[in-house]
Amino acid sequence: MLKLAKLILILILFLAIVSTRAYALSMGTVAKNDYIRISPDESAKFTVLFWNAESNNYKVGINVKELPEGWTVLIEPNNFILNSSIGKEYVNLPYGTVKALPIDIILKPPKNIEPGKYDIVLSAGAELPSNGIKLSQERLFKFTVEVENPLFFKETQKQDVSHTNENKNLSREVISFEKENVNPNYFYLIVVLIVILVSFLIYKYS
Repeated sequence: MLKLAKLILILILFLAIVSTRAYALSMGTVAKNDYIRISPDESAKFTVLFWNAESNNYKVGINVKELPEGWTVLIEPNNFILNSSIGKEYVNLPYGTVKALPIDIILKPPKNIEPGKYDIVLSAGAELPSNGIKLSQERLFKFTVEVENPLFFKETQKQDVSHTNENKNLSREVISFEKENVNPNYFYLIVVLIVILVSFLIYKYS
């Protein structure tokens, strides 16, 4: 009778995990530029690429985390559905080429802005609605706008080359990281193994 109760308990645990599936998100992102010099009467434009190599749709929202006083930010769109079939650009990943959706961020300084460097931080959050465990993923983006003195702007309007190269290295790191997270079944497999271990311990020591 005791063994039968153990088997029933194990069966209940097994049915619980096969009926509830957990997904791991693998939203890909990379900023095409994160630094720019502008004159006081100009706007700064940054572009972030978003991609999804999986078959599931992600709900993505972009929000402002840090913004200097008086600055205006325009993100269009700031909420969208990300899947593998949308995108105007392409990203070459170690496992193939995927479509990427470019999102432009426009930043406009206030009037009478003082020359100097200003940092803006945005967050992009993705959610995967499902009947199982709902996971979310967040990425932070830091952009730097250097407002030049109008008298010297023409001589320094080109972006810093070393900073651009640094951003390219960051892009390669992000792409490599995405390859490790492309399979959404890893978390599910871990849950299965844990339940099997717990079931074995219950059966053996109860």
